[in-house]
Amino acid sequence: MAAPLTPQDPLDEAASIRSEIATPGFWDNLAVNASTWANEITAGPFWGSLTKSIDQWRTEYRQQCYADLLVSPGLPAFMGKRVDSIRDKFCRRWKRGGDSRNTVLPVDGPPIPQLRDLVRTRLTCPYVDGVEFLATKIETAAKDMEILLSRERQGSLQGYFAQHIAIKQLVFYRVGGAAVAVGLECEIQIATALATRMWDASHPVYETVRQDDAESREWQWKPADPRFLSNQLGHMLHLADGLLVQLRESLRKPRK
Repeated sequence: MAAPLTPQDPLDEAASIRSEIATPGFWDNLAVNASTWANEITAGPFWGSLTKSIDQWRTEYRQQCYADLLVSPGLPAFMGKRVDSIRDKFCRRWKRGGDSRNTVLPVDGPPIPQLRDLVRTRLTCPYVDGVEFLATKIETAAKDMEILLSRERQGSLQGYFAQHIAIKQLVFYRVGGAAVAVGLECEIQIATALATRMWDASHPVYETVRQDDAESREWQWKPADPRFLSNQLGHMLHLADGLLVQLRESLRKPRK
């Protein structure tokens, strides 16, 4: 009988294709690079342009909806993914097999796993229609600067609701004193305050169970499963976000 796979096996298998990832310190160096890229993208021209535009967008949204667009006073900085999170996500993607392996690990150029959220930021809006408004503004700005890769309106069975915008930024991969220019996918996540709090609270559950088959539906019939509570609550909070907008709008209508 063959020995069971261990968590290390995906890394060993990937290293047979790109030996660089087996180099001591590779993953730590990648995390350091990601942190550096996050700082550079935050200070870069695209985020700087959005920082100049955000006050105008807030004014426009407030005139339309009589509400603030963002929870925070300004745009948050980008963040680099931690080394353990990078390895974990890489292994999950690798285990899926098929095209996932071809897309997650480039066959040439710097051996940077294509994880999209290697560098990411999250914007939080008080209202769900603010998410759509802000995502549209950012999508247009990214198109104008020719860096837009995609926009996705996320709505999953697991109760995750957010909008993701992927952009491409030029960065330098630094290793052993050398620096190589490379185009990096990074992600802008936009969600409501309720959805963000739900994600923060349920993330430990997600981390524990996400090694399971992504298509499994068994949790829907097991009330004791932590996913039953967290996933259904995600849907309930999304409904609450919609009800809050309806309530806000109803209070604006003149009374007869």
